[in-house]
Amino acid sequence: MLTPTLVDLFSHADITLQIYHLGRRVVPCSLEHFGAFERQEIAWSQPWQSQAQVALVFTPAPADDPIIWCLALPLDEQSMLVPALRDGFLEQLMSAFKRQPDGSLALDSAAETLKEVAIALQPGELTKALLHARIAHDLERPASRFHDDARAYYLGDEPTPAWQDLGLQGIADLVVRRTDEDERHLASRLEKLSSPALVALCDCLAHAPVQQPSLLDAMVSRHQATAADHPCLQALMSAILASPLDQAGRWLETLLEHSMETTALATIAARGWHHLEHEQRSIDYLVNMSQLSTHDFRVLIKDLTRIPRLRLPMIMAMKQASPGSTLWQQIDAIQREKHG
Repeated sequence: MLTPTLVDLFSHADITLQIYHLGRRVVPCSLEHFGAFERQEIAWSQPWQSQAQVALVFTPAPADDPIIWCLALPLDEQSMLVPALRDGFLEQLMSAFKRQPDGSLALDSAAETLKEVAIALQPGELTKALLHARIAHDLERPASRFHDDARAYYLGDEPTPAWQDLGLQGIADLVVRRTDEDERHLASRLEKLSSPALVALCDCLAHAPVQQPSLLDAMVSRHQATAADHPCLQALMSAILASPLDQAGRWLETLLEHSMETTALATIAARGWHHLEHEQRSIDYLVNMSQLSTHDFRVLIKDLTRIPRLRLPMIMAMKQASPGSTLWQQIDAIQREKHG
């Protein structure tokens, strides 16, 4: 009989499994959440591009390097698992396992199976760097050889070594392993960072959110001092909005007082979605978004309403649209098309 879920498969094989979200954030995912999602009991909490993008991590022996499988599981409109491709993958895995003479779980042969399936995911360089940083940290293993140089550059009294000599992996390690004191020190150095160094730091902080008010204040100040067309602007915005601090939500409110272009509104949806779980912000965001083209409006609405925590707030906010307003017209057009 086919093992019904990936979690069951590894549990039955007595292999310790760790799971990480990819996409919106590279962060740990509990086995309980993933198992319930696989059983179609709950929706996926962090949908990305209509998928549950995950990394499955297991270590055959304590001294071995972790084996990492990255998957993109398709979701329906309410972010529930569409199981067909997952089931096909499970069948292939079980066939690979059964070929072993002793009946043991041969992960090497199973890994070959992953190269042939539609749900295999090839993460980008930033995602891979953050994932490796998280895994090493969680397994209590040393950071990469690039970590010390990144720490010296961002937190040292002088920015040495040179920026060009740093690796993205070292920056990811620094961000994942930083302390509250590191954040406070980084706040005092933020204005001295070059644009490329700042962008790389902010890209990582969008996945490992700022916790200290002093660093968030420094980032907001840097954002305010940055020209509208500067490449740092979007990276700063992503990192600021990723923070759970109340001041990040209040900063978002000031942004929504002005008309915003598509990229900025998409950044809010991608990195600051949790701040929209708020009656007035959700309404202000939708009103701002209604000024976009019909296509962009629909893309963003689809993205936001697939996030389980935001689905009801977004629906309630849309119901409050004033008849005849631009927002009302955008919503009406979608409903007319949906119902023919």
